[in-house]
Formats: sequence, structure tokens, C-alpha cells
Amino acid sequence: DRLAPVRDIGQIGAAIGREFSYSLLRVLVGRDETALQNALTQLEQAELVFRRGEPPEAIYSFKHALVRDAAYESLLKSRRQQLHGQIARKMEEKFPDILVSQPEIVAHHFTEAGLIESAIAYWLKAGNLALTRSANAAVGHLEQGLKLIPRIDNPMLRNKFELLLQTSLGNSLRATKGWSSDSVKNAYT
Repeated sequence: DRLAPVRDIGQIGAAIGREFSYSLLRVLVGRDETALQNALTQLEQAELVFRRGEPPEAIYSFKHALVRDAAYESLLKSRRQQLHGQIARKMEEKFPDILVSQPEIVAHHFTEAGLIESAIAYWLKAGNLALTRSANAAVGHLEQGLKLIPRIDNPMLRNKFELLLQTSLGNSLRATKGWSSDSVKNAYT
């Protein structure tokens, strides 16, 4: 609160996550380079965030999860939702490497923005990508997508997404629990 002029920067960083890149923050903020760097320097001097590297490749992280949570919770719910939508869209536009390597981050932001169809599509991508690494991680991503299914109004689209998610979930569960598991049977059914 004592840093009211730069509070907005901290709040946007908090919406991005515990860590945030200078380049993503720069795209979201829309301020000139000098003003943004001054604001981040003030947050660093107050020891609210730490910096690794130098802008534009710098990565900032909140000193503690509670600091990040306080900044995030100080946002109005409507502003939070708007920020998550902007973050997800900017990631799609300007950061294709994140889309390929970490689709779960984009899925999270679309989920928080209330953009359900996009969120589900990215949870499915995240689940399928995670299946190549760890079936357990894939299950978590796919279950996140399945939680959103009831929020889709179009029954054809809802059925399509559910079929894709359940099939991938069945494959993931089969890899961890085997064919005879009830959870595998339920997913395929």
C-alpha cells in the first residue's frame, strides 16, 4: 500500500503468477520502458520481488507466496478476470514457445478469465503433452478440463470436448493403473 504508484505493476505480476517475465509484463502494461523499469526497481528495493537477469530477459519472483497472494487478492474480481484474459491472449500472440512447452499455464489463465472453450482446449493440450512425460501429471490437467465441461452451453461442443478429454484421461489412467482399474473403465465408458 505504501507503494501505491507501482501497486498496479505488482498486481499484474501477481496475476501472471509467483514468477513473471519482464517481457510478458512489458506487453501487458503498455507503459514506456523507463517507467516500467522504475516501478520494478521500487518493488525490488521494497524487497517484494527479486530479479534474475537483466531486462528484457529478466525474470521476477515474489519474495514469498503470501506477498504474491496479498497483491493478487487486492485486485477486484472483475479486474482479475480481465487480466487473466489479457495474459492468455498475449501468450497466444507473442509467446508461442509457452503454448508449445507449457500449455497448462495458458489453460490456467483462460480458466481464470472464464473463457471456458479456450481453457478446455489448452487443458487437453497440456494433458496430452504431459502424457509423454508423466501420466500422473496428465491426469491432473485432464481432470481440470473435465471440471469445466458443465459450463459449456452448446451440447455438441460439450460432448466433443468431453469425449476428447475422457479418452485422453483413459489413456493416462491406463498407463498408471492398468487396464483393470475402475477409473479407466469409467473414463472410457
